[in-house]
Amino acid sequence: SAENIELLARFDFLDLCLLGETGTGKTHLARLIHDLSPRAQKPFVAVNCAELTASIIEAELFGYEKGAFTGATTSKEGKFEAAAGGTLFLDEIGELPAGLQAKLLKVVEEKCVTRVGGNRARSVDVRIIYATHRDLSVLREDLRYRVASAHTINLKPLRERTDEISKLARLFITEFSRRSGSVVKASDEALKLLENAEWRGNVRELRSVVEKACLNALISSERERRPEKTVELTRDHLLALITPATSSVERKGKSFFQDSVKFPSFAPGEKMEEYIEKIEIHLLKRAMESNNNNQSRAARELGLSRTGLIKKLKRIN
Repeated sequence: SAENIELLARFDFLDLCLLGETGTGKTHLARLIHDLSPRAQKPFVAVNCAELTASIIEAELFGYEKGAFTGATTSKEGKFEAAAGGTLFLDEIGELPAGLQAKLLKVVEEKCVTRVGGNRARSVDVRIIYATHRDLSVLREDLRYRVASAHTINLKPLRERTDEISKLARLFITEFSRRSGSVVKASDEALKLLENAEWRGNVRELRSVVEKACLNALISSERERRPEKTVELTRDHLLALITPATSSVERKGKSFFQDSVKFPSFAPGEKMEEYIEKIEIHLLKRAMESNNNNQSRAARELGLSRTGLIKKLKRIN
């Protein structure tokens, strides 16, 4: 919750570990925690361990002295020293080579760093925020215990936070409007379509789709030379970017409606009220099955409120 994040931010002596799929917003959360902490006026230094090759990552993290290797014509501080007094965000910590993990553990425990080619240990006051989309079992045992001892925050994938999708989309639309100098608007109905995609790329993918849709809406408006200053982001703009390949919920919905056409047969002499009740039960069961018993999604497909769905499920036991 927001309250917990603010509390953890204030306790800046605690190292943190963010776990979550790629694109769930780990970098954004790390930056937010830094900005809310007593270290906010000091540096926030982010390092993506997956983007650095094994040959340079040690020098990048710990720095190097002049002459340490070919091309080292001057001394340079590493990321630990650059983040002194502030926060060092080590993203994708699981991608670090095993040999470097041992050196990192020593620095983390002693809060002292020795540059490559140097022999003087330099004290660093830095808060470390680790992050990975992988299981911590990929780390060396000793480093794994150290990282696991940090307070862990699990970031849920976007498909498990469907109630946040429209809010995030509106935020991205506002940002696009500010940067483009245009005014892009979208209805609640149009943005609700976004809840039907799987979002394997999570928040990052959602941002990309929304920005592309905004750009397409802007291009369409310019092409048609509309006099209105406001550009409308329509359902069509969004549907063009939400493909069946990334729209598992939409696929489930289609199969659910196709299957549910096969209604129970009507027995001669059967009361109509009883037959209608059988159809209702059939629809409820199929909606729950096709959505892995997710009541919110099933309710949306049936055009019910979640409370209304729960009442009906209780009634049929």
